Amino acid sequence: MCGDVTLESLSKFDGRDFLKPLYFAVRGKVYDVTKGKDFYGPGAGYHIFAGKEVSRALAKMSLVEEECNGNLDDLTKHQLDVLQDWETKFQEKYEVVGQVVPPKQMTLQELSQHDGSIAGKPMYLAIRGTVFDVTTGKSFYGPDGVYPFAGRECARAFAMVSTEVEDCNDNLEDMSPAEMDSLRDWESRFYSKYPIIGNVQSEGQRADAERQKSSRASQAA
Repeated sequence: MCGDVTLESLSKFDGRDFLKPLYFAVRGKVYDVTKGKDFYGPGAGYHIFAGKEVSRALAKMSLVEEECNGNLDDLTKHQLDVLQDWETKFQEKYEVVGQVVPPKQMTLQELSQHDGSIAGKPMYLAIRGTVFDVTTGKSFYGPDGVYPFAGRECARAFAMVSTEVEDCNDNLEDMSPAEMDSLRDWESRFYSKYPIIGNVQSEGQRADAERQKSSRASQAA
């Protein structure tokens, strides 16, 4: 099952990795269209839809990549009716396996609460600000793993191929080209293997976001 998935994680299910199912989303619902790979798989006529939220493109009967999103604000009644027809077809033919959710915005303090020490709580780690759900890799990244990095930003440690928790931070200023290549290799593995659930947000960014939210609420009142 797919469950909750961000758009960035959804993009991994575009059919290019034959070991993964083929997904796309319509109005936030994620459909498993693997059995429709002749239509949506690599090289097929509608492959542009694979791994994306495609509500707008379906409503407009468009194969333009920029139209593959969930923005329906300016669509006509006819276009929305077209989208509803597509939804009905997909619901009859394909299984809904999850839903698209917005990425989490986590401070480092909040990230630290997902270190694998609390039973039942998902296990996260971050690389260059991108937060991955590594719950399935607990034997590697949990408290007793070879790389006990869960709950931390660990870009520097991966660049250095270090197992030391003290190296878990995002300081890359003194990294060599070879170490940066190592980091990119690790990032590639994580992007392929683990769901992306959000991003690290600094305390300052969190405060700015809260101020903007309060301002919008005041204007709407």
